[in-house]
Amino acid sequence: MSLTVSMFLRGGGLIACALAGPAARAEPPSSDAPAGAALRAELSTSKRLFAPNEPLHLRLTLFNPTAQTIEMDAAFGPGDNAIALPHCLVYGTAAAPALRVALGAERAAPVPAPAAPEAVAGAMRLAPGAAVGAEIDLRERFVPARYTGAFLVEWSPPGATPATLRFRVESRKVAVMVTDYGKMMFDLRYEQAPLNVDNFLDLARRRFYDGTVFHRLIPNFILQGGSPTGSSDGQRPDGALLPAELDATPFDVGLLAMARRPDDPDSASCQFFVGLARLPDLDGAYTVIGKARDEQTLRTLRRIAELQTDADGRPLRPLVLRFLTLVDADAAPKSP
Repeated sequence: MSLTVSMFLRGGGLIACALAGPAARAEPPSSDAPAGAALRAELSTSKRLFAPNEPLHLRLTLFNPTAQTIEMDAAFGPGDNAIALPHCLVYGTAAAPALRVALGAERAAPVPAPAAPEAVAGAMRLAPGAAVGAEIDLRERFVPARYTGAFLVEWSPPGATPATLRFRVESRKVAVMVTDYGKMMFDLRYEQAPLNVDNFLDLARRRFYDGTVFHRLIPNFILQGGSPTGSSDGQRPDGALLPAELDATPFDVGLLAMARRPDDPDSASCQFFVGLARLPDLDGAYTVIGKARDEQTLRTLRRIAELQTDADGRPLRPLVLRFLTLVDADAAPKSP
C-alpha cells in the first residue's frame, strides 16, 4: 500500500506505525532539505491562551520542503479512507519519545500515546511541497494541561527538524489600572482578539506598564497610554508587532483598544487607548481588547477627561499609570 498525502485528520484518527522508528527518505536527496533532516515539523494551536479545562487542540504538521517525493514506512488501519500521521511520528516510542510537554520550569515529560489499532504495513509518500498532520486535544494525553500554568511543547519526529510551541492556561483576568484620579477596570475580549489580549496580558505580567504615563488626552475622543517612552513612538522592547483582529463592535465610551500606525492595521505593539465618547469613525478600524467593567471606571474616565492639556493633547501635569495589575474575573466584583 502506498499513498501520496497532503491532508489532516482530526481527533483520535491517527494511524499506527509498522516500524518502531520509521525513517523519512527522499528519492534522491534534495539540496533543498534542511541539514540533517528531510521534513519540517510544525506545531500550532488556535490561540496561545486557554481557560482551565478548555479544549486544547494541538495541530502537528509535517511538511516536505524539498523538490522530491519523500516516502515513510507506516501502517494503516483496515478500511482507512483518510491518512494522518502515524502514532510513532506523533508520540515516538517509549525509548525515544517524540512529543514532550514541560510545565513552567519543570523538565519536559513524554506525552503517552493512545492504544494503536491493528494496522497493515505500507508506505506513505509525501509529495514536494505537501503536508500531512493530525490534531489532538492535549488535555486527553497530558492531564496537567487542564490546569493553570505556562507550557512548552516540544516535538521531534524522526527524520524532521524539531518544533516547539508555548501557551498558557489560566483563569480569565480583569485588567485594573490605578491612577491618581481613580481606578479603572476592564473586562478583556479573549474570544474576539486572542492574540492582542495575550500580548497585553504578557506585558502586564511583566509590569511593563507600571509607572508609564498617559501621553495623549483629547476630550470627547480618546485617552492614550502604554508607551515606554511617554510618546507616540514607543514600542515593545523586542519590536514585535501584532496583527489586527477587527470586528463590528461599535466604538463607544469605555472601550479599550490597541493603538497602531495610521497606515498599517497590523502594527499594534504596546500602546493602548480608551474611548471617551461614541466614535463611529473608529468602528471596525482598531482592535478592541476590552471594555469598561463598571461605573467607577466611567467616573474615573470622566474625571481624567477634565484635565488640562497642551495643544498636542498632552496633560500639563503628568498623568501616571501607577500600576496595571491582573485579577481573576470571578474575584473582581463590579463597583456601583
